[in-house]
Amino acid sequence: MDSAMARVEVDGKCSIFPARPSLPQQCKLTYSDLQLLYVHYTQKCLFFSTPTSCTIQDFESMVERLKKSLSETLVYFYPLAGRLKTCDGEVYIDCNDSGAEFIEASAPDLCLAQVMGDSIPHQLFPFNGVFSINGHFLPLLVVQVTKLIDGIVLAFIINHSLADGSSNWHFINSWAQLCREPLSIPLFPLHTRCFTTTSPVKINLQHNNISKQRFDNFTPPPLSEKRFHFNEQIISLLKKEANEALKEKSIYISSFQALCAHIWQGITRARGLSPNEETRFCFSMNCRSKMVPPLPYSYFGNALQGVGASITTKELLSGSRASIALMLHRTIASHQDAQIRAELDKPPRFPDLKDFLSTNSIVVGSSHRFPIYNNDFGWGSPISVSSGWANKFDGKLTVYPGRDKSGSIDIEVCLLPQTMNALEFDTHFICPFND
Repeated sequence: MDSAMARVEVDGKCSIFPARPSLPQQCKLTYSDLQLLYVHYTQKCLFFSTPTSCTIQDFESMVERLKKSLSETLVYFYPLAGRLKTCDGEVYIDCNDSGAEFIEASAPDLCLAQVMGDSIPHQLFPFNGVFSINGHFLPLLVVQVTKLIDGIVLAFIINHSLADGSSNWHFINSWAQLCREPLSIPLFPLHTRCFTTTSPVKINLQHNNISKQRFDNFTPPPLSEKRFHFNEQIISLLKKEANEALKEKSIYISSFQALCAHIWQGITRARGLSPNEETRFCFSMNCRSKMVPPLPYSYFGNALQGVGASITTKELLSGSRASIALMLHRTIASHQDAQIRAELDKPPRFPDLKDFLSTNSIVVGSSHRFPIYNNDFGWGSPISVSSGWANKFDGKLTVYPGRDKSGSIDIEVCLLPQTMNALEFDTHFICPFND
């Protein structure tokens, strides 16, 4: 499906406010939040099938339920209804109930099968190309519900300086719960910004860094994206292979670490790098459980830090999958409370997406542990999940749990077209145990 040919019509927009006024307060952004001011708003969507008998009136009723329950959800997640503000170098969320944006749209010529492919129409997502810094004047949360011939697409666009993936799905799970059963949410969010040092973090934001351009004429980058499904059997074999090769039996390599080793080798082969070129594999690590004491799962904000391992192409491809999995395991295991707190004491660094274009890097985002398929808004569980073009570059991996909930993993892989073509024809990558 060529996204440029998709006809998605915006039928209406409105603001959604918390059902009850929030107490005026200011949530100061932490070091981890501030580093994401210059990346795009996050874009995720869920696909739902609807009966063929679903009428316009049925759809309108669903939309009203979404609006009403979103208003109730914003009572608990009130920062999402605010705006960013900067005063004396400190950036914070002004929880002023300015509201979230809700967009109703329709794609009268499209069905689910067309939009759930490897190239999702970017028109299903608003705020394409918009950076989080622009939350100073734009809504921090935007929702778009699009009616298709045989289903709906519910897109969530969230300012990345407010929340990471764990927080985003906590919000979405809570909203689904209130839409389905309007009582209360099972887990209240913690809005105290405690993933930080004791000293306030100040930055120098130049006035011209805050652009009011809406990027309405967004064009997706010249990249190829494809979703690869790894079933439970393949993942179990990769984990078994890695752990059986260990000499230190006190170490345990996880399924995901073993899978990442396989993917790193496959993409590096497809890139055709010279033997002495360095390649890097990076994780956006959720630090909640690694701190002492641990941050609660309910912490609403960004508790992410980047960790990674580097190696030459020759070393990577001549090594076994098990040895590469062990290197990734040690990289992750070594990043504990002391290292996390040391990172928090550093001045904020603002990454540029262009930094990744020539580094031979692979960067992993999202998680196979997120409760994505638990989001029943009252018309059944989603049949798939996807992301928009936000924060995409050559080597970006977006990870999801498999819909079958058996331990399978889906990974959206974003690469240069020639690299993707080579990867798709790499039989060792597609079938790692069919030598």
